[in-house]
Amino acid sequence: MKKQVTTILIASFALLLTGCGATKKELADPKKTQYVKSVHSVETVQKGDMESSFSLTLKGADYEKIDYSVSIDDINIGLETGDLSFDGCFVTLGQHVEKGDLLLSYTDKKLDKELKGYEDSIGDNEALIDHYRELMEIDPSADHSDEIQALKDKNEVLYLYKAEAEKKRDNYRIYAKEEGTISFVYEGMNENYGRIWEPGQRFNVISESTGTSVFSASTDEEYEFKVGDVYEATSSLNKYSMTVTDVEKTGSTSKITFVPTDENQSIQPDATLTLKINRPAMKGVVYVNAKAIRYTEAEAPFVYTVDENGFRHAVLVEVGERIDNNVIILSGLNGGEEVSID
Repeated sequence: MKKQVTTILIASFALLLTGCGATKKELADPKKTQYVKSVHSVETVQKGDMESSFSLTLKGADYEKIDYSVSIDDINIGLETGDLSFDGCFVTLGQHVEKGDLLLSYTDKKLDKELKGYEDSIGDNEALIDHYRELMEIDPSADHSDEIQALKDKNEVLYLYKAEAEKKRDNYRIYAKEEGTISFVYEGMNENYGRIWEPGQRFNVISESTGTSVFSASTDEEYEFKVGDVYEATSSLNKYSMTVTDVEKTGSTSKITFVPTDENQSIQPDATLTLKINRPAMKGVVYVNAKAIRYTEAEAPFVYTVDENGFRHAVLVEVGERIDNNVIILSGLNGGEEVSID
C-alpha cells in the first residue's frame, strides 16, 4: 500500500562497504551531519503468491501487402478532356479476390479506337489470307504465296502495335496480382466519378493483403508452448481461438506458429491479434515496487526501509526477476517492511 510519511532525511552520508573483497557486504551507519525534514512516499513490501501475465502480438506469417496506384495527373486530365471515362471500382473493403480479377477500370477512348483499328485490320488481313488459300485450293496452278506472306508480315507488325496499345490501356486498369483480401479502397473514386482529389503524382487507390490464416509470434519469455495448446486471441473487433502448430527455439527465443482452431474460420492476413498468457503463479515470494530498488556505486542493489520513527535505513538486497512493476526480493527483506519509493 502506497502512502506518504514524514521522515528525517540525512542530507550527507556515505555508503561504505566493509572488508574489500569480503563475501558479506554491510552498509555503514550514515554520518549524521545535518537533518532536513522531508516527506517521502512509501510502500509495504509484499509476501505471498504472485500472479502475472504477458502478451504476444500475432501477425500473419506469410502476409504481404500489395499496393495499387495510379497517376493522378493522367487520370484527372483524361477525365477533364473526355479522353477517359470511369468504368468503376469493382471491389469493396474486406472482399476476397482471385489473381487476375479486375479491381478498377478507366476506359481510354483514343486507345480503344486505336485498338479497334488494329483488330479490324488484322481481321481483314486474316480473311484475305483465307481467300488466297481457297483460290489456291480451287486452282493449284495459282500461286499466291507471296501475297499470303506479305499479309502475315503486316499482321505481325499490327500485333506488336496492338500489344503496345493494350499495355497502355492497362495503365488505366488494375488487376489483382495475387489471391488475397482487399484491405484498403479509396472511396472517393466512386463519389467523385473517378477523380483523385489527393496531392502528389501517384496515389495508392487499392491495397490487397495476401496470405493465409497462419500467424506467428516470437518471445524471449521463459514459458513452455506446446503444439496443440489452444489460446484465445483478440483483435480490435473479434476474438479467435488459436491453436499452436509449431514451436521453434533459437537460443532463448521461441517462435510460435498459430492457426485458427476452427479450420473453416478465415482471418484476414493483415490482422494484428493480441494473445494474453498467464504465467504459473509464484508461491510465497517477497516482492516490492521496482521504484524502491536503488544501486550503490559498485552496482549493489539496496532499498531504504523506513522505521516506526520515520528514519530511513539503507538495506542491501538480492533481487530476482522483474515482473511488470514489481521486483522479486531473494534476500534482505522478509515482507511487511515499509520502503521508500521516491
